[in-house]
Amino acid sequence: MDPIIKYYGKWALLGIVCSIIAFILLQNTAFVMTSFIIPIIPIMYAYYQQNSQIKGLEENFRVFLDDLKDLLQAGVNISDALVITAKNDYGPLSSYIKRLAAKVRLGIPFEKAITRTFAKTNSMLIKKIILVINQTLRAGGNFMRVFSVSTDYVEKIERLKSQRKSRTTSTIINSYVMFYVFVMIIIAIQIFFVPMLENQPAMNISAITGGLSNLGEIMSEEEEVQKVNYSWHFTNLIIVQAIFAGPMIGKISENSFVAGLKHSVILLSTSLFVYIAVISFLGG
Repeated sequence: MDPIIKYYGKWALLGIVCSIIAFILLQNTAFVMTSFIIPIIPIMYAYYQQNSQIKGLEENFRVFLDDLKDLLQAGVNISDALVITAKNDYGPLSSYIKRLAAKVRLGIPFEKAITRTFAKTNSMLIKKIILVINQTLRAGGNFMRVFSVSTDYVEKIERLKSQRKSRTTSTIINSYVMFYVFVMIIIAIQIFFVPMLENQPAMNISAITGGLSNLGEIMSEEEEVQKVNYSWHFTNLIIVQAIFAGPMIGKISENSFVAGLKHSVILLSTSLFVYIAVISFLGG
């Protein structure tokens, strides 16, 4: 089985179990819809755990390339340079560097060694850098030139990411503002317009039936039985809006729908807190 499927599968299973338990506990409450979003929380945690590890690998990989380039410029050969860098602390990358140094010391060509060592990493950036390194070596470049080009490539990628982030910040802020305006509109409807809708049938009954008090009482009882639970519908509306708004923000900011799950959690938790607090305080 694919390690990625196995990794996310166990977290998805945990989420499903928690969702079933939450549904049983909340099925007669206005928050029953939250049980359907619980499965994404473990998956989101697994994603960010893996994503933080990948970011750690990428950040340290750039430092490793810089150190390796400096050693090569000082006249150290690639095999000894890898042995020296293997003694440094590169966080989660350290184990990979040690394996790479051992393979090169055993006589495995550098191209094959670095490709095999980092084959199981899920970092697309590292794989692209390795591809650049291998292509440059095949084109006849020396190691010093190779790592200089690789370092420039990493810096360019990071610069592009920074530019993308700065351009999308205002869009993310606008998305949050629009969502909270939506929540405020829901609260306003709940406070000001729902009481009018609930009282309107009773006013019509009084005006139409006049002195027929018995008929008015019967119809009032029927209206009471058929009374719509607006709070339940509005709560579900906010939950659905938060669930779908988050991935869209993630796609805009980080080019990943999964990355937007953190925005869904933020929007969902804050909006529900504000909605429940305001409605409870104002007696809605």
